[in-house]
Amino acid sequence: MQMTAKQMYECFADRLGLTESENMNAVKAGYKAYYEFVNDLKQQSSDVLKRLEKENKIGIVVLARPYHNDPGINHEILEEFQKLGYPVFYQDTLPTDEETLEMLFGDEVKAGIIRSPFDIEDVWKNSYSENTSRKVWAAKYAARHPNLIALELSSFKCGHDAPIYTVIQEIVEDSGTPYFSFKDIDENKPAGSIKIRVETIGYFLKRYREDIVMKTNKIKTIEESLKEFENKIRKNLELQERLNNMKEKEYVSEKNGTAPIVIPVEDIKIINKEMQEV
Repeated sequence: MQMTAKQMYECFADRLGLTESENMNAVKAGYKAYYEFVNDLKQQSSDVLKRLEKENKIGIVVLARPYHNDPGINHEILEEFQKLGYPVFYQDTLPTDEETLEMLFGDEVKAGIIRSPFDIEDVWKNSYSENTSRKVWAAKYAARHPNLIALELSSFKCGHDAPIYTVIQEIVEDSGTPYFSFKDIDENKPAGSIKIRVETIGYFLKRYREDIVMKTNKIKTIEESLKEFENKIRKNLELQERLNNMKEKEYVSEKNGTAPIVIPVEDIKIINKEMQEV
């Protein structure tokens, strides 16, 4: 903030007749509005992500420079994906609530692999750019969430983030998460190869989601079978315990010289029926 205030004051002090305190107040107000805007986007992202989890759907995390949010620069690639039904998450507005971070990075923090959920030194130790670091972190985020895939954008093959192209791809693909990229946006015509690639990726994601749904249903079936088997075992043990208690009472009665306990025929039928069901 101090650097921003200094540069803004040098640029606008004489033109607008600002004092240093007025300039600082303006900068603070600007940052306040910015953080409120980002937090609002994060909340919206959180709501969308929860819906994807509930419905077993896919969302796209965009790994890019801030200027790639401009439809004129990204050639409306992101809009095309949204038309196909895939929500787009920007790397700077991914949900960072405690619950989500614990789910994605908690085990690694506890194991001492990383110092905090935002640590990237486990995959990239040569941080030289804040945006580069954010891209790496967002790649880790996408790689750890089952409902997200990664899409990397770059206007030039030899852009600012060229040193981490391979790093990001490996982070994502090593987790089994789909990774796609447009690293030469300005070398393609929007109406040509880019549109074809978007449609091709969309087709792949449709198949990918079907696999996720199938896997989820399979897991549910296994869990339901295990639960049913567990209930049968519990019921069997309860019936066995009841029979053992009856035998023990009968033994005690005979030992004391009293008349043995007679189990009604109806009860025996019920017990046999329950045992057969188990």
